[in-house]
Amino acid sequence: MHPTNFFDSNNYQFNSESQDGVYIIHGFTNTTYEVKELARYLGGQGYYTVANNLPGHGTTAEDCNRCKYTDWIEFVEHGVADMSSRCDNIYVIGISMGSVLALHLSSVFPLNAAVFAATVLQFKDVISTRVLTPIFHKIIPFRDKRLSYSKTIRDTFNYYGYPVWPMSSVNEMRKLTNKVKKELSEVHCPALLIHAKQDRLSIKSNTSLVYDSISSKIKEKLIVKQADHNLFVSNPDQDLIFQKVTSFFNQFRGE
Repeated sequence: MHPTNFFDSNNYQFNSESQDGVYIIHGFTNTTYEVKELARYLGGQGYYTVANNLPGHGTTAEDCNRCKYTDWIEFVEHGVADMSSRCDNIYVIGISMGSVLALHLSSVFPLNAAVFAATVLQFKDVISTRVLTPIFHKIIPFRDKRLSYSKTIRDTFNYYGYPVWPMSSVNEMRKLTNKVKKELSEVHCPALLIHAKQDRLSIKSNTSLVYDSISSKIKEKLIVKQADHNLFVSNPDQDLIFQKVTSFFNQFRGE
């Protein structure tokens, strides 16, 4: 069973009358649960916000294992294209793998601005992800998420979305990062990068990699001290993060 308070199969839209559209992408194995508060907040700030569950997400881990990384790309491209047909200004926000997809979108669409949060392009456990997963993902289809953390802390965490890593899907995420790394120089829109010092899934070098590789003339970093990987859920830094995202986007309305 999913812990109902950390799992959400619903899609969200707020303030659909606005001409300023924000497309928000959740993280790998997660759901709209982790971004709906941000979507609601930005809706209240005058933006039309959309937060949908990616293919294979918000359903079952088995579903996730059946997805290809191209399914995620096509889904978010369609989402932004649809938003572009009804809005004058387009912004994208992504977190974790959602940030990788947001980077791809930023290399393809003329966005007003984008937020890349807790990006995972480089993996903490390189050998496991880059070497072992491609070999063993069909033999060992799932891995308990708790095993990604040391025994001293693994029982103190909230595990969002699925309680396991769907390993074929992890392999697809690996392929996605390979593709998007090559596209970073094609990102030109104003960019806000957010990273948490307490993040145990996204290593800090991801922020430097993105910051140094994108071609955006306007780029900023926000490093927060108390949040963890799930930057947009309720945490001591949430107000700071939400206000910073809003003020950053407000600069580029109508450009």
